[in-house]
Amino acid sequence: MFSYLLSFDYGFLKCAILLTLLHFTTDVLKSYFQLKFRRKESLYFFTDQIIHLTLMIIISFTYYYHCGVDFLYDIPIKYIAIAAGFIFCAKPSNILIKNIFNYLEISIPTIEGSKDDNKDIPNAGKLIGLMERFLVLALILVGQYSAVGLIIAAKSILRFRDNKKNEYVLVGTLLSFGIATILGILISLI
Repeated sequence: MFSYLLSFDYGFLKCAILLTLLHFTTDVLKSYFQLKFRRKESLYFFTDQIIHLTLMIIISFTYYYHCGVDFLYDIPIKYIAIAAGFIFCAKPSNILIKNIFNYLEISIPTIEGSKDDNKDIPNAGKLIGLMERFLVLALILVGQYSAVGLIIAAKSILRFRDNKKNEYVLVGTLLSFGIATILGILISLI
């Protein structure tokens, strides 16, 4: 029903109900197959997300083609895309990156002989990733592409302190920057 509230269109109610039912059905089927076949959880995640996105695109375009869109408010589509981009750069990107790591079986390397006082701050990587995605998206939207390079350089100086974590941090950084960069470019094309 959240899709109905954010559609800003009274006529979208039937489509929002259909989306809710299809979303629920997809999630029930995903849970069933996960319990029955016990394969990689991230594989089900990606399949589930592709199905959800496909259904949303099909229903939205079908509604637009047959009914048009009659927004309650005159909000430029670019503003909606910018808001959606920043929302996606938050928690959904963290979940996406986590599932990519799980699917590819990439884990934080353990450092032999390390002391407890050398441990990273819990969830610091998530916050750093969130902030870097916000900064990269904002910089791309205002056309400051060279400043994105400064963020990469600053992060590499601060984060690459022990050799065993270099690849792990690099993969996370590239995924994070890639998500924000792709979103920024797509939004800029609108």
